[in-house]
Amino acid sequence: MKQIGYIAMALLLWQCQDIRYPEAPDNLIDRATMIEVYTDAYLANASKNFNRTVLLREQVALTEYVYKKYGIDSLQYEQSNAYYSADLDNYKKMFEQVQLNINERFAVVDSIVTLEEERKKRERDSMREVNKRRRDSLGLGGKDSLDVELDEPEHPADSITKPEAPKRTLQGEITPRSKDDSQR
Repeated sequence: MKQIGYIAMALLLWQCQDIRYPEAPDNLIDRATMIEVYTDAYLANASKNFNRTVLLREQVALTEYVYKKYGIDSLQYEQSNAYYSADLDNYKKMFEQVQLNINERFAVVDSIVTLEEERKKRERDSMREVNKRRRDSLGLGGKDSLDVELDEPEHPADSITKPEAPKRTLQGEITPRSKDDSQR
């Protein structure tokens, strides 16, 4: 019984040794272009999952866009993909390069987003500075008219008489409470 098992195992291993790799097709896409095609195909597939409704509404066919961009057709892509995927070590290296390409593109997008955020921050800061100058020109001393604090009375109010409350003008200045304050 053991001999039959050994013979079957030897036949199985012998059959596996005769792996035939596909021949390169006549219209093989070169390795560098194929890496770019994989990169764009990966991003196209990711965008399908990200915002499908916009793609459907605008009737965008991303696969056809990738084919048109590189001047290839689906048969040429499939034959080239079958050829490259037969050698797994090379195929893995190709997809490592695809990952590097995607990371580079994300870095570019991130830098653009960062620059845009910095521009918006500078714009907000300059608007604050303009508003501060505008308030200063109104004589508010750099304070917002709603932020003006009223002075507390010098003597506490008793239960019978109430001190006169300070009054504000349109410019936010506080009018004097007594004749003594107006002479200063």
